Amino acid sequence: MYTDSHAHLSGVAEESGSDALASLLAAYAADWAEAGRGDRAGSILLDPGTEPGDLPARFELLGGEAGLPPFLRVAAGIWPSAENLSSPTASLSALEAAIEAASARGTRLAAIGEGGLDYHHMDGSKEAQGELFEGQIALAARSGLPLVVHSRDAAADTLSIIRIASLTSPVIIHCYGYGPEELRAFLDLGCYISFAGNLTYKGSKALREACILVPDERFLLETDAPYMNPMPLRGRPSSPADIGRTYAYAAELRGADIEDLARTVSLNARLLFG
Repeated sequence: MYTDSHAHLSGVAEESGSDALASLLAAYAADWAEAGRGDRAGSILLDPGTEPGDLPARFELLGGEAGLPPFLRVAAGIWPSAENLSSPTASLSALEAAIEAASARGTRLAAIGEGGLDYHHMDGSKEAQGELFEGQIALAARSGLPLVVHSRDAAADTLSIIRIASLTSPVIIHCYGYGPEELRAFLDLGCYISFAGNLTYKGSKALREACILVPDERFLLETDAPYMNPMPLRGRPSSPADIGRTYAYAAELRGADIEDLARTVSLNARLLFG
């Protein structure tokens, strides 16, 4: 098993079934236990948030009364959907309430997000998207937690907002979707860069060029499951069980040994998410 820095596990359950998710979590638990007996970093999963009220259902799905397994990290955030953008203030208030409730139960969050800008779907105005994004940045600043950023067709505004915010906690650009020029700007701001299965797609030349340039200490890999299944299974629902193909592809691009790359990504994810 390999570290997956961004997987919507409730989506995996919806697409592949609860039994498939249970098998996946069992495989990661076994991998974690094996790593603990050796000298390698155990592989982890980060389950991001997309709705202000999705935390209770996700906690129940992923751990229930037994609590979250040791390899699993959970984030809380708001994706820029039409519903969430209809009232950014209300969405942010609901997210803060959910985070406070989780804290009262003793549940530790690993990050804020995913939140950001999506000018491809454009489900709300740029102003509303900016307000929702900036509110989550403020939450990350107050909590000291890393920020997981969604950015699609919005590089310039994403960079501007992050630059102005001057966060002291880490920023992760998830499912990186730009080229080398934008990459250098994100790296200059101290961002971590996470690549998904679309790295393997035929039309992703700019992504591949960017992938080669990211320093080891800022590099992450993800599935964005249940989306972005790497080749040759593009178009099918994905799960973290598919991420090995992305690791193999990225390792070849970067001229690295796949196990060395796996160790690098796991250490980076553990540094970021605990």
